[in-house]
Amino acid sequence: MKIFIIFIAVLCLSLISLVASASTLTSLVTNSQGEQLVADAYRRTLYVFDADLNQTVPACNGDCAEVWPPYLLTDQDAASLSGPLGKIIRMNGRQQLTYEGRPVYTYAYDRSVGDDLGNAVGGVWHSIVVGDIGK
Repeated sequence: MKIFIIFIAVLCLSLISLVASASTLTSLVTNSQGEQLVADAYRRTLYVFDADLNQTVPACNGDCAEVWPPYLLTDQDAASLSGPLGKIIRMNGRQQLTYEGRPVYTYAYDRSVGDDLGNAVGGVWHSIVVGDIGK
């Protein structure tokens, strides 16, 4: 039993380090269902948008970006990306963080650490659940 607990602890730490050590640009938060979510450095939940799948520029612009602010990067941030983190260039030339190749956003109506009020909005916005990474 002790070995099993140690194994589970190591497995959890490995998943956490996959996200947390990838960059100081991301962190992990826990939502009200107990799921660990990928968040920004300020611990705001990050989301992906189905309309961005297989696109060369992010699909959320204008009014959409007012409600779903893109996670923008400085040149210094962009130079330090590794692992599942990358960047995409927006129509305005700004760099946006990607997670496993998908642009990421925050949600204007999330107010507290762990809020994921944007999850499943319109059936096209999704928080990034740590257990679902790579799916």
